[in-house]
Amino acid sequence: MRRSLLLVVALAVVAVAVPAARAAQPAGPVGAIDNLTANTVGRTVELRWSAVRFPGGATDAAVVVERDGRPAGRVAPASPFVDTNVLPGERHRYAVHAEATTGKRQQSWPAASASVQLPAYAIGAATADITPTGLTNLGGFGLGDGRLFPDAVVGRGGQAKPAGEHIRARAMVIDDGRAAVAIAVIETQGMFAAYEDGPWGLLDMGKRVAKDIPALPADHIIIATDHTHSGPDTIGAWGGVPDSYMKFIADQMVGAIEQAFNTRQLANLWEGDSDASDLIYNQACTEALNQSPTPDYPGPSVCATPGKDGIVRALQARTPSGTPVVTYMAYAAHATAGGGNGIHGDWPQFVSDAMAAEYGGVGLAMEGANGGTQPCRPTCAFTEPSNPGTKIKDRKPAIVANYMAHVRDALAHASIVEGPVTGAQEFIREPITGPAVLALFTAGQYAGAKLLRSHESPWVVGTTIRTVVSSVRVGPVVFAGTPGEGFYAIGAGVRRAVGDRTEVIQLGLANDQLGYLIAPVGYVPVIAAEVAVNDNIIFNVSPTIGDHVMCTSIELTKRLGLDAQTPAPCAPYNAADAAGDPLGAVPLGGVVAG
Repeated sequence: MRRSLLLVVALAVVAVAVPAARAAQPAGPVGAIDNLTANTVGRTVELRWSAVRFPGGATDAAVVVERDGRPAGRVAPASPFVDTNVLPGERHRYAVHAEATTGKRQQSWPAASASVQLPAYAIGAATADITPTGLTNLGGFGLGDGRLFPDAVVGRGGQAKPAGEHIRARAMVIDDGRAAVAIAVIETQGMFAAYEDGPWGLLDMGKRVAKDIPALPADHIIIATDHTHSGPDTIGAWGGVPDSYMKFIADQMVGAIEQAFNTRQLANLWEGDSDASDLIYNQACTEALNQSPTPDYPGPSVCATPGKDGIVRALQARTPSGTPVVTYMAYAAHATAGGGNGIHGDWPQFVSDAMAAEYGGVGLAMEGANGGTQPCRPTCAFTEPSNPGTKIKDRKPAIVANYMAHVRDALAHASIVEGPVTGAQEFIREPITGPAVLALFTAGQYAGAKLLRSHESPWVVGTTIRTVVSSVRVGPVVFAGTPGEGFYAIGAGVRRAVGDRTEVIQLGLANDQLGYLIAPVGYVPVIAAEVAVNDNIIFNVSPTIGDHVMCTSIELTKRLGLDAQTPAPCAPYNAADAAGDPLGAVPLGGVVAG
């Protein structure tokens, strides 16, 4: 009985196994390449096909691939073919056929073909945590570390510990196969191009990346800060931070840019914008009197220095499968919105994290033309009630809701970006005529407000200061880096010069931080008269620096391959730039008391 039962079980197993084995045999004609697909995967093209059926007894079976009529490779029949020799924007046609030896004869079968259009760019993004430990001096509010100025005159800078928020260095790299650019942000109050006590300036970071990755030149890199007034004081005007922390920030930023470069994926880039003018106010306009949700000023709208950039500009890189690599936005709200806990990066950090959470990939938000503007916190009297944050009580989620609504709106009607990638920089020199800035440079250390910027030539010579203006181009999009808190007129002037076909994204605090870049120069007396209600004139290096930066930015667009009309008032600035920087060769640094 037991033997009969075993026989029945064995027959059942055979009965089940035979159909399964037959089902595993490839279908279709002998030697046919069926269901051929060509898809981008990372920075490669991957070809796949159904299992190939070969004649019985065939040997040396293989699949042969040609690309654009030339041999590309030979793989085992069950293996995909991965083409690593591709560049963004290319189009390729692949012909794939099977071959084998049957008996003593080499035999091949008809080819199948597939074409692929690669995205215009290879794009990568990465972040690195830079949250400090312990009690940290914060930059932005007040002045000094409390050793000199009494609170009755000016409060000392704030201090805080981490309390659950994480500030980061964030970067994205865009590569068109011929050149690459990097755009990055550090979530601190501000950072200088060069420092007195070590090689951790923003330009030092760019040089480190360029040394490690020659395909990413230093003048193709813009590193800005997000200007949070609740982040570490990397300027020094509020007591500063240890050198060890400065080095840590630099290492993390360099690492994030290099990781972004090394993890590039073929991706399409989309760009759009959304009008969020009702979420910020011009400090020189009567709208500044209506910062509260209920109006305090019912009179007519008056602006002593008109203009603000209320546009949210957003970009998103997506793989051909639709997966976001990075979502980017820039907006002109000063990073004084608040709402976070302890040390935090203010709204750029909040929105960066929100974009990453909603879309996946990396989120990267940056300051735009933030000179002379402040954010509604979270709504002003003139804020449209349709903004979702008007229904949210807590400030942080309300601000995030408002800004994210505009990111979604911008991406909902975004256009694809295509075209060359390149970058350029120009060094400029300005006199230090602002008395407060000059005092901080010469004697700030005695007030607990020692500016950490390099006092050595070429960065400071006598009472002149050198800085850098930076621009990178991605197709019809120009990122115009301004070395401080640039006024709206800077970006507006560049837009007029290049015309409507180019989108200009003005970036604040890019590759340096020299305070407010007031423009046009005619606004300076008006801004000075407002000293009792805002600090724009106090932290202004010189009356002409804003116009100088604008004119240099316009000239840089020409180096980027764009047609630009130079305004007549730019002639003296351009002449000075064309002469180079002869003062930079003078081995005399800045004047420092004591």
